[in-house]
Amino acid sequence: MKLIEDAAERHGTTVRRYHLREQFRCGGSDAYLRWVHGLLEMSGEEPREWTPDGLMHVETVDTPEELERIIRTEAAAGASARMVAGFCWPWSEPQGDELRLEPDVRIGDWHRPWNAKGDKYCEGGEVPPSDIWSVHPNGVGQIGCVYTAQGLEWDWCGVIMGDDMVRRGDRWVFQRGKSRKDETGLRRVAVPGSQDPKVNVGSLDDDEFERCVRHAYHVLLTRASRAAVLYSTDEETRAYLKKLVGEVRLDGLRPTWGNLPPEARVPHQRRPKRSGRNNRGSGKNVKKGRGRQGMLF
Repeated sequence: MKLIEDAAERHGTTVRRYHLREQFRCGGSDAYLRWVHGLLEMSGEEPREWTPDGLMHVETVDTPEELERIIRTEAAAGASARMVAGFCWPWSEPQGDELRLEPDVRIGDWHRPWNAKGDKYCEGGEVPPSDIWSVHPNGVGQIGCVYTAQGLEWDWCGVIMGDDMVRRGDRWVFQRGKSRKDETGLRRVAVPGSQDPKVNVGSLDDDEFERCVRHAYHVLLTRASRAAVLYSTDEETRAYLKKLVGEVRLDGLRPTWGNLPPEARVPHQRRPKRSGRNNRGSGKNVKKGRGRQGMLF
């Protein structure tokens, strides 16, 4: 605050202090925030089925492939969109001279990397450093965690819930995981559950461990400003999420994969350029704007 006051004084500007009592999150949807609190059982309220309020869209998916397809489709259509996950997989350092990202997040045959560590471009300059993975066009294929997603938000956020928090009957069960080195020397999941080195430690008792995991998912579930797509690696938890989300009505409000024409069904599309300048050599103008025909945002 002093830094701001000093700068304002140098420029002859008056600083006024305001004490904020609440945050503007999730497009201003108090209903969604209450629903998340109920889902995570953080507010004392019973979990309840989601009721669409026109401010937030919520849906569940059965596979990580489907979640990524939605996120990439929305990003290609002009929305800001990213995937995040609970810290349930080890996080490797970039590998080799080219700083290749290891696909640590492994769910069946679907393998994706966490976002890059550090302040260097990786993979020959194609993958952005940690501080801009959330906005760089080439960051859409990486997975953020609570440490790299906190304080950020996107139109669409795909949230992967791992085995650190699973539903069993009428309660949440919190699980500590373990990892082991494979034949290449990289760490892999040995026991499913939390792999967070700051949380999965003996110095935290079970109550504190549970609190940290709930807090992490609260952060991840509230990164979306328009739409959240939820997936759990655990079958029983997926069924529970489906029950709470209820029937999902799309009404053509987003370009779902099935609604796209065949020529548009190309995975790993780059985000469209938005510059108003001519692309030299191409002879084409790229107009400003999102161009999201039939979209709400």
